[in-house]
Amino acid sequence: MMNKLKDLPFTSYHPSYEFLAFYRIFFSLFLLWIGISDNSWIYSVAGIAMHPPVSILSFTDFIPSEFFFVACLFIMHMCLLLTLIGYRPKIFAIIYMVLYIVTNNYAYSFGKINHDFIYTLPLLVMAFSPWNRVYSFFPEPEQETDDLAKSWPMFLMSLIFSFGMFTAGFAKILGGWFSMDTQYTQIFFNKYRYIIGWNDLLSDVYDGINSKFFWEILDYFTVIFETVFIVSFFYPKFFRGMLIIVIFFHVNVLLMLNISFSFSVGLYTLFIPAHLLPTVFRNKIKTVLAMIFNQKYKVIAIILIFLYLLLLGFFNISAIDFVINKILSYFSFGKHSVPLIIMGGYFLLAFYLLIRSWKNLIEKANKTRK
Repeated sequence: MMNKLKDLPFTSYHPSYEFLAFYRIFFSLFLLWIGISDNSWIYSVAGIAMHPPVSILSFTDFIPSEFFFVACLFIMHMCLLLTLIGYRPKIFAIIYMVLYIVTNNYAYSFGKINHDFIYTLPLLVMAFSPWNRVYSFFPEPEQETDDLAKSWPMFLMSLIFSFGMFTAGFAKILGGWFSMDTQYTQIFFNKYRYIIGWNDLLSDVYDGINSKFFWEILDYFTVIFETVFIVSFFYPKFFRGMLIIVIFFHVNVLLMLNISFSFSVGLYTLFIPAHLLPTVFRNKIKTVLAMIFNQKYKVIAIILIFLYLLLLGFFNISAIDFVINKILSYFSFGKHSVPLIIMGGYFLLAFYLLIRSWKNLIEKANKTRK
């Protein structure tokens, strides 16, 4: 039993070099689109208003100049671009995360503390995986590749996420969410609808539900599924199944409370069972990436990064963010249309992969019987 537990981090997941490289490219682009916040506003806030959480800033009230935050923003873009093309991705992932933690700590010192850190963390953790072996202009040499690192970074991310979900559920238990006297989901719904004023999408529908039983069911469902996560990381298939529930939960939160969890899809993508996707589709992706990351285009890639940073530095335009938002604007039909398309699309993808998984299990069972 103990040997199985010791081996678990190294045997839980079996991603290919191609999938890991795809994730490096995808996640770098994802963070360039949605992951870098401009915190240059902080310099103008009076130091007396600074009340940092327990962190590296707990022992100081010093606020850097505007140049510091602008420089951090510029360097973070550079780190992601270099990670994207495969130039020393481990080093630049670490630099990115250090700057991310410092600048966000300052942002959290003046207001609400977000929990988007866990959805940015894959950049740092997966940097220790062999995700730079292929589809890279500066590929990692084969002799330096650690095959065991294919699994443990993914396992570590599943452990961190599982524990985070569990603490959220456990806090709700301590807060009395199992009490039949109070419906906490309804309390949160009324807060966002009537106090904050977020009343789009299906807010009117939920507002018309006066059943105490309905709201109590939502309380119990939320607490139970969050706390059950504490054991899910032991079983990769179970963990992926729980992620489907998380996606459904986040879609429902968007429809009910108008809170978007679009930034979470970067983490979800890490656990996509790529082998369930159609072979033709996978081969097409491999062909396109191999064509793009051809060594003869290395100089072009470096020039494009230089131009990207010039555009950012002189015009404050992040090209990836600009292009993606421009494309998504053509599909926009309302205030929350983009997150609804993203989260709804991810739920449909997850459901499709679940059906493919069931189909494979049935086929294997039939072959065994024969």
